Amino acid sequence: MRIPVCTVATQRTYGEFLLLRYSLEKYHDCVWYIACDTFVSQKLKDTPHTNLLPLIDTDDCDHNVASVAKRKNFLNVVLTKFDACKKSIEDNGWALFLDADMVFVNPIEERVLDMMRHPGLDAIISPHMTNSPQIESQHGYYNVGMFVLRSVEMLEKWRTLSTNHQQYGLYYEQQPLEYIHRNFLTANFPINYNLGWWRFNLPQTQKRLTLLKSSGGRLCFGDLPAVNFHFHTLKDLDTENYGKFLVDIVLNRLKTSKNETYQQIYHKYKELASENNSIK
Repeated sequence: MRIPVCTVATQRTYGEFLLLRYSLEKYHDCVWYIACDTFVSQKLKDTPHTNLLPLIDTDDCDHNVASVAKRKNFLNVVLTKFDACKKSIEDNGWALFLDADMVFVNPIEERVLDMMRHPGLDAIISPHMTNSPQIESQHGYYNVGMFVLRSVEMLEKWRTLSTNHQQYGLYYEQQPLEYIHRNFLTANFPINYNLGWWRFNLPQTQKRLTLLKSSGGRLCFGDLPAVNFHFHTLKDLDTENYGKFLVDIVLNRLKTSKNETYQQIYHKYKELASENNSIK
C-alpha cells in the first residue's frame, strides 16, 4: 500500500521535512503532495513519487510572535495544506497530512491503515490530549499537525472557516476543526500517534514521560508502539523550542538503541543538522 502523504515545506523547514520523509519511508511506501516555496520546489523537482505545489511566497512567519506581518504570513502558509490535501484526495480518494516537524519511529499500525482506507469515514483527527481545558480553549481541542481527510466537503468548509478565523475569534486553522468536524463522521488517532511535546510538559502530564520505554527493540508509549513524535528538531525558531526536552529524550533513545533502523534515523538527523549548520 502506497500512502498518500501531504505536508507543507519551505526553506526554513526543509531539513525537518527530509527527516520526516526519511523516517516515515523506513516503514512505508509513500507518494508525496507538498505545498512549498521555490527553494523546496527546486530541491525536489526531480524526486520520484513527489507532487509539488509551489504556492508559498515567503516563509518569514510565526504564530507565536507579536509581528502582525509574520502571523499573517503564517496563516497564508498553513492554508496551503488544504491545497495539498485536495490534490491527494482527487488522485487517491484520501490524504494523510503530516506537519514537517515529525519523526516516525514505528510503522503505522494495520488497524489504523484500515481506518485510513475506510470509504465511509470522512476524517481521522488528533486530540491535543494536554489534560488542560484552559489551554485547549485557547488553541483548540485538536492538533492539526496530523490528520486524514477523505471528504472534500469537510476540507472546503474547514478551509473557509480557517481563512476567516479572526472574524470568529478562532485560533488559526486549528480551532475551526472543533466546529467543522461535528457535521462529519470522524475517528480519533490514539495517544501513541502524534506524540507532541505538549502532551508531556504540564505538571499533570509530566509523568507520561515514564511511559516512554523500549520493548522488543522498539520505542513504546506504555504498551503501545510510539508511532511518531511531533517536535522541532532542525528549524531555527523565532522563539524558545518548548519541545527540546522531548527531542533530547527521543534522540538519545535512538542513538543508544541497538535497533538498526533507529541508528539510521539518528545518523540521518546528525547529517541534516550538520548540513543546517554549514549553511548558516
